[in-house]
Amino acid sequence: MKSSKTILMDYFKSGEKASKKIGVEFEHFLVSKADLRSYEYFEKNGQKQLMHNLISLGWQVAYAEGDDVFNAVKAGNMVSFEPGGQVEISIKPFEHIADIEAEYLSVKKEIEGILSDDQSLISLGYHPKTKIETLPLLPKKRYEFMYDELHRRGKLARNMMKGTASTQVSIDYENEKDFIKKYRVANFLAPFIARLFDASPIFEGEIYTSKNLRVKIWDHTDVDRCKMPKGTMEGQFDYEAYCNYILNSEPILMIDDKDSYRTDHRTVADLDQEHRLSKEQLIHATTMVFPDIRVKHFLEIRVADALPWPHSLAVPALIKGIFYNEENLNKYFKWSLNLDDNVISKWNDHVKKSYAFELECLHLPQTCNAFIEGLIDDAAKGLSSDEKSILLRFKALIQNHESYSEYLKTIYLKDQTLFKEVIISGGEHVQF
Repeated sequence: MKSSKTILMDYFKSGEKASKKIGVEFEHFLVSKADLRSYEYFEKNGQKQLMHNLISLGWQVAYAEGDDVFNAVKAGNMVSFEPGGQVEISIKPFEHIADIEAEYLSVKKEIEGILSDDQSLISLGYHPKTKIETLPLLPKKRYEFMYDELHRRGKLARNMMKGTASTQVSIDYENEKDFIKKYRVANFLAPFIARLFDASPIFEGEIYTSKNLRVKIWDHTDVDRCKMPKGTMEGQFDYEAYCNYILNSEPILMIDDKDSYRTDHRTVADLDQEHRLSKEQLIHATTMVFPDIRVKHFLEIRVADALPWPHSLAVPALIKGIFYNEENLNKYFKWSLNLDDNVISKWNDHVKKSYAFELECLHLPQTCNAFIEGLIDDAAKGLSSDEKSILLRFKALIQNHESYSEYLKTIYLKDQTLFKEVIISGGEHVQF
């Protein structure tokens, strides 16, 4: 009989693919156009009604608890809800950004077609209006368990669950050697990707005066299951190392015959000793940790804020240009060999305060901003002409405004009515 570690390692190995596809999860807030307040699950035109309307259009229930539907699928895509009612559109993997865009816009248009006249899907890293204490948690057992436990671990955990939204990108790895390289580079670049795609201008109804709000929130969620596994940059972090990370984690809840039960601070290894865990339960455990770079049977890069279309496409474009271009991947892997966990932690702290700190640890006379520009230029070399234009368009935005977050702060301070109009209309109107 295979050990649990072997089952997990086989699971990660099963993700090996020669393809270079990209999966993207676009998260949104469902708000009122009148005042930007968040819609609630059970109210008229709330998320529950939205999901049942999708089902009437041919979407299939993927997960429900009683009459409460939380996930639906159609043609390989998924619509689901995060704990505060955030609407997540998960697009099936494609190699080309144009295909991702077409699929995303098709699903978004279908959703918008069943919204009321007062409703809009908006994309920001943090909710621009509704405060956390006034927003009900979705009635999903998993979320109830997490909400209670994570709050004990971090003072901003509830803000993370109900108030944040992101653009998450998944990439493939060909074999364990490729996994080691991509996982290391992804953790190396995580603070810079977070900095580049900062889109969180408002915190609990007020201008957020520092930078990268979501970085701060994740820093105060649960240090043992978030950010970066210890030892990631200290040696060869391979399948076995990530397996050990999962086995030593406390999953909060475990599934059993499709039901859930609290694990009371026992690790996955503890639970496995008490009662041999099934493959399904072990895979479930991989979803109960939330590091910046998460491993399933692909690598999930989770640090970019939610951004409005078309700016959101710059996230998969950057990641494709770096991770699926051998020259770029090797360059950043070589640079990463000079780093350790402490350096990444230091950079993570810096991006919460400034975009212009020095990168002395790379032995380069560069600031963070200069490094970001070089990262974009490198990524552009690994893209087609249309994909390159997406990324360079976003580069123009940050050159003019530092970040999408700072751009929105400027508007908010001048005219809050205009701010509301801008985030409702999305990013396609932006003039550089």
